[in-house]
Amino acid sequence: MNMKHVLATVVALGLGGAGSALAQQSAAIPGAAGDYREVKDDKLVVPGFNLTVDQIDDMNVMGANNAKIGEVEEVLMNAAGQPVAVVVDVENSVGIGDKEVVVGLDQLRLDGRTLVTALSNGQIAALPTWHD
Repeated sequence: MNMKHVLATVVALGLGGAGSALAQQSAAIPGAAGDYREVKDDKLVVPGFNLTVDQIDDMNVMGANNAKIGEVEEVLMNAAGQPVAVVVDVENSVGIGDKEVVVGLDQLRLDGRTLVTALSNGQIAALPTWHD
């Protein structure tokens, strides 16, 4: 086996391993697979919150320190039609720029008429960006 063949094999094995690790990591990130779509039925009830899509739309999203992160722009569903995430329009004041990110419903809790997350600004900055 010549050196080029050995190097090509090492690179292929390394990339294959990294690829599967990235696939496993991205599967845990809401929206990373790109198969989420916007919920169009405003009357659909979002599990865990017992509110309709229309009621969640435009809700404020607050951080653990009671600082406003942004507001809900869309509710997203998976391929099975189940609401699983929201698109949050993040405000410039958070320090990560004005962008829309995908936040899993499991990262949010309802507090009156506000959604609250324990995610840090750094974690929010690392969330997938939503492009509609």
